[in-house]
Amino acid sequence: MTSLSFCTYNARGLNKPEKRSQIMYRLHKKRVMLAMFQETHFKASSIPKCERGYYTTWFHSPHLDKKAGGVSIAFHKTFHPSVLSSEIDSKGRYIFLKLSEGQNVFTIANVYFPNQGQIPFASKILRKLARFADGSSYILGGDLNMVMDPTVDSSTGKSSISPASQHRFVQDLSSLRLVDLWRVLHPGVRDFSFHSLAHNSYARLDHLFVSHNLLDLDPHCSMDGFLWSDHSPVYGRLQTRPPLTRPFTWRLNDNLLNDSVCMSDIRSAITHFLER
Repeated sequence: MTSLSFCTYNARGLNKPEKRSQIMYRLHKKRVMLAMFQETHFKASSIPKCERGYYTTWFHSPHLDKKAGGVSIAFHKTFHPSVLSSEIDSKGRYIFLKLSEGQNVFTIANVYFPNQGQIPFASKILRKLARFADGSSYILGGDLNMVMDPTVDSSTGKSSISPASQHRFVQDLSSLRLVDLWRVLHPGVRDFSFHSLAHNSYARLDHLFVSHNLLDLDPHCSMDGFLWSDHSPVYGRLQTRPPLTRPFTWRLNDNLLNDSVCMSDIRSAITHFLER
């Protein structure tokens, strides 16, 4: 078995080379193979050269008109999956990638929800994702801009989303057999990935969802500190299946045909078989 480690992180801007370098070094030390970023703040006309250092393969979805939002996916220099297909939003809200590595085929989805109309957006995105995935297993990361359960995911115990809307979102996730990796592994734990300085409150807005069948792959999930953003990175890890080895092909040792004792035994065995 080999390990696939990944993370989701609302970086609140990756344009500054120093900040970008420090974040990439941190993720490298955490052995993250696949990083999903939200709020990259890249403009479509001036995306910085990110293909250096530890993370050398990038996919970007910047906003076409303004330097806001934007999502990106980065692969570590040692991670070389085959990209079977991709779908990249023109408004900086999502990237879908279908990856193959060894026996594993995953659909990776990086999504940045708006801060209003989250539930209609979620329904639309999940329908698109289901069509794109076409039966493959999901790893979905992103900033939902809402909490799943305010009683454990918010320091205030409140949510701007109604209970009915929250229930609808959970149903949409269930229809794709997606599970909240953090909550499955840490039931009842109150920990948060976002700090609002203006409201002096905390919430768990950043999530990793995986297909339920991936829970058989010894999953792990953890959070980091608030180092370069008002969001914390959320890390996940799965033990994946190694590539198939070349099948063993048996061949007769030709030297046995020159061994009189061996040939006598073979003739006797054939005669015995034909006489039965």
